[in-house]
Amino acid sequence: MVWPTVSEVYEYRKDVYDTVVNVIMNHPSLDSEDGKGIVVNQEHPMWSLFMGFEHERIHLETSSVLFRETPIELVQRPKSWPGLHPSVYESTSKASKPVEGEDYPSNEMLPVNGGEVQLGKPIDFPSYGWDNEYGTRTVSVPNFQASKYMITNGEYYQFVVEGGYRNEDYWCEDGWAWRKHRNMKWPFFWTPVGPQGSHEYGLRTIFEEIPMQWSFPVDVTYYESKAFCKWKVSITYECVWNSMCIPFLTSCLVFILPYLRLKRMDHLLQSPTES
Repeated sequence: MVWPTVSEVYEYRKDVYDTVVNVIMNHPSLDSEDGKGIVVNQEHPMWSLFMGFEHERIHLETSSVLFRETPIELVQRPKSWPGLHPSVYESTSKASKPVEGEDYPSNEMLPVNGGEVQLGKPIDFPSYGWDNEYGTRTVSVPNFQASKYMITNGEYYQFVVEGGYRNEDYWCEDGWAWRKHRNMKWPFFWTPVGPQGSHEYGLRTIFEEIPMQWSFPVDVTYYESKAFCKWKVSITYECVWNSMCIPFLTSCLVFILPYLRLKRMDHLLQSPTES
């Protein structure tokens, strides 16, 4: 097999682009006689056009991650692309030791009522859908709690500095194998900017490295997310234990300890995993 040249690929992409634009502008099935617009559903000949749009979005998302993983000296911002918002360079975030409430928001847990949840997209839903999105399924969800905001770099920093990447107990088997294989010690898009062990980081974007934004949502893998959550739960258990036991240590410990062992503290935290 002989791969095409870059110029040949470029010409092919240009032909495809021109063809799709021509279809959008001129295909009669996209004309509305009454001016109210048309419905493009699975029976419409242009359904495949919208499949192409959705497919392109998937590639854009994937490519943005691949670019971000590429050594920074090998990428450059296209001249026609806007730069990052000026605020990322005006940040007062510290390179190390971010402070909750100052460098990143406090993230409280909010109660969410459980109930019956209907999954699946109806066939007449007014947007494109992949085949595995359709159908109907009902799931019973218990009461649970969810964080008010997405987990920030500042919150995740605590997991890093407290040894989350060194403690196998927080990781599933596949996750720990991945962590060792990649020799991960912090999130991939965090860039060390200080002496080894100082836990000072910058943040890698697609085309450049910027000061760490502790208030930004953290970008991590599925395995890292699971490990963080297990660590967070263990920290919460410890806090509950200390808050209950320390004031009453001399008189109540003998009663509290059996109760906590029996209940596994899950009821105290309204854990969705136990009834």
